Formats: sequence, structure tokens, C-alpha cells
Amino acid sequence: MRRIALIITVVFVLTGLIGISRAIDGLAAQEEPADLTGHAWVGTWMATTPGGLAPGYFAADGSVVMGLQASQVGPMGVAFVSSEVGRWEPVDERTAHFTAVQILSDADGQFLGTITIDGYPVVNEDGQSFIDDGSQGSVTIRDAAHQIVETITEPPTVTGVRMGVGAPGFPAASPAATPTT
Repeated sequence: MRRIALIITVVFVLTGLIGISRAIDGLAAQEEPADLTGHAWVGTWMATTPGGLAPGYFAADGSVVMGLQASQVGPMGVAFVSSEVGRWEPVDERTAHFTAVQILSDADGQFLGTITIDGYPVVNEDGQSFIDDGSQGSVTIRDAAHQIVETITEPPTVTGVRMGVGAPGFPAASPAATPTT
């Protein structure tokens, strides 16, 4: 019995090593990432979305990370969400196309599914603000089995400003409501 268990273990280890070797070969075969340093979209942004504020970083290597609220309501009810992580590429000198994914889980940490966002933001001529009118974008919601639950085409407009030291990009404050007596 021990001999069979040992043989099975060796087979699993060798299979894993072959898989890792193929994955490394695949990574080596990929193109070197483009240097997008001069693109208008590179930098840190504070986006104003229908769900609230969402800071994001679009790196010169084409990677993107966006921070979101910790929870949201969707077709699967209230869910806790991860940051969005993905890739972006230039469309032209001021427009980018990005694809980013966030993970959904319930209050017990159970995986519920994912949300994939495809956006097409355009940096304004000032280089300090952007708009994505949603006309080309989409939001795809998948359940835990990766089946598409909902696809939103032409999602709502998202705007934003470039973040800076001492200028985090918060929208102008609304006047405080005066209490009535």
C-alpha cells in the first residue's frame, strides 16, 4: 500500500514539475512588456464611479490596480469585493482600453464570482482629468462556476482626476444641509 502511495505521489510531483516547466516556457515566449511611460494615461487617478470613488494606478508596463469599496450590491446580493487587477493598452495618445477583474465573496469568505470591467477612458487635453462615457465599455458578472450572470453594455459614465501629493482628487464638497427646526 505504501508503495502505491509513493508511486502516486511521484507521479503527481512529476506532473506538477512538467506543468511548471511549460508555464515558465510560455512566459519566456511572451513579448517583453511595452514601455508606455510617455502615454497620457500612465499615473494615479481618482475616479468617480456610480458606486463611489475608486483610486487606480495605471503603470507604464500596462498593468492596472484599482481600489474599490469593500462591499457592493449586485445580482448575487451584497458581496465583499477585492481590488480590481488587470491590464491596459493605448488606443491612441490619450485613450486607453483596460480590462480588470475583481473577486466577489460573501460574509463567510465563500467565493461568489467575479466582475470584469472593460473601459475606454480618454484623458482630456489638460492631462489632469479623464472621462469614460461607457459607449464602448462593458461590465461582465460571473458566478462561482464562471457562468455569465449579467453583461452590462454601455455602463454609466465615469470621470476622474489625476492624483497628486496634497491633491488626492476628491470631488468638490457639497454644501452642508441646514437642519430645519
